[in-house]
Amino acid sequence: MTECVITHIRYVALGVRDLRAQVEFYRDVWGLEERETDSDLAYFGAPQSPDPHLLRLRSAQADRLDLISFAVPTAKDVDAFAGRLEAAGVRLLGRPATLGGPGGGYGFRFFDPEGRTLEISSDVAATPVRQLAERDWHPASLSHAVINTPRLEETAAWYAEHLGMPFTDRLADVMIFLRADNHFHHTLAIAAGPYVSVNHVAYESVGVDEYLRAAGRLIRAGEPCAWGPGRHGPGDNTFAYFQDRSGFVAEYTTKLQVVDDWNTWEPTVHPMTPEWSDQWGTANKRNPEPFLGFADPALFVAPPV
Repeated sequence: MTECVITHIRYVALGVRDLRAQVEFYRDVWGLEERETDSDLAYFGAPQSPDPHLLRLRSAQADRLDLISFAVPTAKDVDAFAGRLEAAGVRLLGRPATLGGPGGGYGFRFFDPEGRTLEISSDVAATPVRQLAERDWHPASLSHAVINTPRLEETAAWYAEHLGMPFTDRLADVMIFLRADNHFHHTLAIAAGPYVSVNHVAYESVGVDEYLRAAGRLIRAGEPCAWGPGRHGPGDNTFAYFQDRSGFVAEYTTKLQVVDDWNTWEPTVHPMTPEWSDQWGTANKRNPEPFLGFADPALFVAPPV
């Protein structure tokens, strides 16, 4: 397996039919910081993330996943990834080069086996960070992403083999958790689904009180909560899931399990029981439909930017 050098997900990019509605949702409802916006693109960041943006929205003819961008430490790591992936027959969308967009950087894009566009990047100019005040409900950073696939075992194995993201745990036969080169329980998870789609993107609150304030603010405003507030068993993190204006699921979360020493970690197959999926027993009844998302209409079609 490739050595684990991916440090985190730098950003997720979505193509959306109604850019204005989505900008208003993520800025005014969800609480991200609008960094740059023009007629076709909008970039959002969060105070405690050094990445110039963690969500990119692009005006598109259909709602779709544009790409997931993974961070690595150096340009040498970018070049090594490109060489290994090309040698393995992975379809690259160009050679490593200077990147456009906020922060620039060096990287390249490629397709995973199911047609998602992925990016590996380094040397992106960091943006200044600031600590959120106590009780501030705004998201502090990007936590993790979950994608759906009808080929759970094969897709998860591909990410482990070619991106070097080891399995950390499993949730019965429906989800596999993968980590990056950090101490968090998971950075990416692969979920079983009827088609290739986005399951959800999770945003980190600074603490449990702030997470509850964020979730409660949306519930009080009449935003339907697809599931939550509660606390998972695998990963031990809190959860509260809502849908944006395109139907993508966004999660408020915090306190994802920290693993001090991966050498002593033993992956576990967790049961899919109500008591373990929702440790506190506080969440509403889970509506599975939002998490299935919708079949991605643009597989093997790279975003134009």
